Amino acid sequence: MFGLFGEGGYIGFMTVHMIKLIVGAQSLEQYAQWQESQVMDYHGQDAVPCFTRFMPKRADEILRTGGSLYRVHKSRIVCRSQILGFEMVETGQGQKCMIMQSPEIMTVLNAPQRPFQGWRYFDGAKAPEDRGVYVMGQDEEEPPEELGDDLREAGLL
Repeated sequence: MFGLFGEGGYIGFMTVHMIKLIVGAQSLEQYAQWQESQVMDYHGQDAVPCFTRFMPKRADEILRTGGSLYRVHKSRIVCRSQILGFEMVETGQGQKCMIMQSPEIMTVLNAPQRPFQGWRYFDGAKAPEDRGVYVMGQDEEEPPEELGDDLREAGLL
């Protein structure tokens, strides 16, 4: 864990997140529907799995600091879900790491993100601000992402 020290002493810690692309969903609503259909019990709480090949080396740090899995859709960071745990499981395609995340999807202020393969660690200092919990149908009411950028630059959003 990385602590921050100021004049008044310990002031917090650097949260470590992960970031991964949403592949195959045409909209945030379709992604939310997929997530909803995947909800399972994880140690007595609802959770949604996300599979990856390897266990992150910083898994303990992510859990200790309250990290989230940020998701990128159409070259924009659009949402996040709290990471609840990591489990290695056997699948039909061999052993995989199951990233267990909260079924609650928190929308964030859209931020540009270049595409990449797999997942990456994501520094909490670079994470976009939360907008609120996603509600089905809400993405149709929002301005187009490009217009949202212009409105933010003008201080209107």
